[in-house]
Amino acid sequence: MRYTLSNTIEKPLAEVVRRFQDPEGVKHWMEGLQKIEPQSGTPGEVGAKTDFYFLHRNKEMKISETILEQNMPHQMKFAYRSPMGYNEVEMVFEKISDHSVKQTSNSYFQFKGLMKIMAFLFTPMFKKQSMKYMTAFKNYVEKHS
Repeated sequence: MRYTLSNTIEKPLAEVVRRFQDPEGVKHWMEGLQKIEPQSGTPGEVGAKTDFYFLHRNKEMKISETILEQNMPHQMKFAYRSPMGYNEVEMVFEKISDHSVKQTSNSYFQFKGLMKIMAFLFTPMFKKQSMKYMTAFKNYVEKHS
């Protein structure tokens, strides 16, 4: 499954990128996030590995992140592994004007087990969740500058 989502953030590119790269800031816009544990590498750099722990429906879920590409302030690509499978997210930031940025998320999912069979049914749910995080990030940046 692949999809692309985008929105516009009404802040300068430097501010958007600073907020995106702030490891403490993610707790303000990623609903359900309980803790972040760096595992290896230098945070924010290619090859860095981090475990994210979420509370989802009263169950803890661990998602392991690896940074695949880092070309900030314009683009960053992540790989995520979870019990459901493998996911890559490329986040692109494009300056529209001195005070606005287009944020684009390109997502790819490869599911495991029963999720392989059911994936097409869950596509709208995954898109909705991705957009929810993007909107929460937009709101966080626009309100906390």
